[in-house]
Amino acid sequence: MIPYPFSELSQGKPIGAFKVVEVYPEGRGGMSRVVRAKPRERSEKEIALKISRTGPNQEYFSAAIQKEVEVLQKLDHPGVVQLLPVSKGKNPYKERAIEILGAPWFFGMECLRGGSLEMYIRGLNSLTLKETASICYQIGQAVLYVHRQGFCHNDIKPNNILFRHPLKIGITMEPVLVDFGVAVKSVKRQPDGSVVYMSPERLLESYDPVAPELLIGQDLTKSDVWSMGILFYRLLVGREPFMGVTDRSITSAILRALPESMLQKRKDIPREVDEFILERCLTKDPRFRVNMEQFCDFINSYSDDFLVKRVPKVKRRFLWW
Repeated sequence: MIPYPFSELSQGKPIGAFKVVEVYPEGRGGMSRVVRAKPRERSEKEIALKISRTGPNQEYFSAAIQKEVEVLQKLDHPGVVQLLPVSKGKNPYKERAIEILGAPWFFGMECLRGGSLEMYIRGLNSLTLKETASICYQIGQAVLYVHRQGFCHNDIKPNNILFRHPLKIGITMEPVLVDFGVAVKSVKRQPDGSVVYMSPERLLESYDPVAPELLIGQDLTKSDVWSMGILFYRLLVGREPFMGVTDRSITSAILRALPESMLQKRKDIPREVDEFILERCLTKDPRFRVNMEQFCDFINSYSDDFLVKRVPKVKRRFLWW
């Protein structure tokens, strides 16, 4: 059942100066909903609207939406989703949907047509080294830009990477980083995000606040490097290195277990790639982790021409924008 108030969303529903064209499937977080919409009175291109929840914890959901707008207003990079105006008010990038009970906040973004990386790898299971390095290099460049603007993304994962255009063999693959709802300045701690991709130092702050030793004096951008290491591993092997049934068991694995060598599943990758991901990106102490610039420099030597080489044959289309 769709959480309140998203049951009100349907094709043709007016939202501010727009009307809904399509309601995208619900994300796991449940804090917001994304719809494809178009202007009601003009023939401009379509836009993606992100709408916050109302009801219990409405202030929290609204704050996340408004914080995401504030972060995106400071970012301008082809690998970061573009913020678009939705009103003529004091801040044209956010508005309240008075047509929906509770008048939730919403904002607009470019409409990304190629689907999510999650759905792409679900159709292929695992990628080649060149495909993996090409995607991770492009996203890594976007994350490096975000870091240089003074922010950490804090929730890098396949569901938060979308392709700008529909994937067709021979076209340039353009992955785009989305969902900055838990992004923060690189000097601020943020416990929210996907546990599977969360670094040990952030988990210690979340689950053991009396012993945050790994956070003291550390560069918090290293947490995004950890997430990129998890992503690289997932794309090559077909699963994350730290698995569990519950968040608690996943947390225990991240804090205590050593990841299995990718060579156990992929004999075709160089040993130095396996060692770099496991020892330089997924080391539990962030002091010994590479930074994002070093990550990009290393994997770029294994990337290709960024052209789509394969498209999975699946009955359902790639979900999201």
